[in-house]
Amino acid sequence: MKGKRWAILLMVCALLLSLLGVGYSKKADTGTSFTLMTWNILHGNGMIDKQKEQLKNYDADIVLLQEVDIGTRRINGGNNMTDLADGLYPTALFGYECDYDTGILGTSILTKGTLNDVVYKEGTEYAEIYHGYFHTTVELDGIDVSVYTVHLNYERSDWRAQQLYDLALDVDADKSRYIIVAGDFNLHDFDELNVLNARLTAVNTDETYYPTYHGLDWNTQAIDNILYTAETLTVDQVLMPVNGYSDHNALYAKFTVK
Repeated sequence: MKGKRWAILLMVCALLLSLLGVGYSKKADTGTSFTLMTWNILHGNGMIDKQKEQLKNYDADIVLLQEVDIGTRRINGGNNMTDLADGLYPTALFGYECDYDTGILGTSILTKGTLNDVVYKEGTEYAEIYHGYFHTTVELDGIDVSVYTVHLNYERSDWRAQQLYDLALDVDADKSRYIIVAGDFNLHDFDELNVLNARLTAVNTDETYYPTYHGLDWNTQAIDNILYTAETLTVDQVLMPVNGYSDHNALYAKFTVK
């Protein structure tokens, strides 16, 4: 009898350890909500004040930005990230993509929360971009969200496929309960996202089509997207602000914990 009890106890311990292994120990209260916006800002497009006004109006808890300039001549040596974050977001992080002109080009995350699990580019205060994305854990009031900020290759589909494969491996290994992967994917076809379908669900699809890109040089205008763990999160609202502040419209979503 004692041996049977020990066997049951060991089975329970193994189950608890398995749950901890996939990150289910950090469950937020049901009904906890947060908002996220992703936007390719086209290095401010000479309209950084209008872009900032939009960020203020939508007031997302997390903002992901692509095509962010720091120190380039086309923005007169300025800093897109700090210009947009100032007075709105206490936490901001730049993801270095490449040197450009007199400065650098990359992506950014702005948030009302705090950031953890950041891998920094050696010798800098910038996030290390790995194959078109970087990862952070955003700590908001009541929830920790694992966020991948994405800006994939637009020149070659085979490079982009490799980036998506690497991203899928990281997502599959991610022990977090709440995962968001969002940004500018530069897709030609939604089928390119199939490699992520095992764990994530997209808000921008053939059925719910958001033409975020204004240009006509691409197979689809729906190249910006937000993917999420549908097992743990519900999408309450998706919005696409339409304006001429960039060559992309932003994509905004509100999530609630199941």
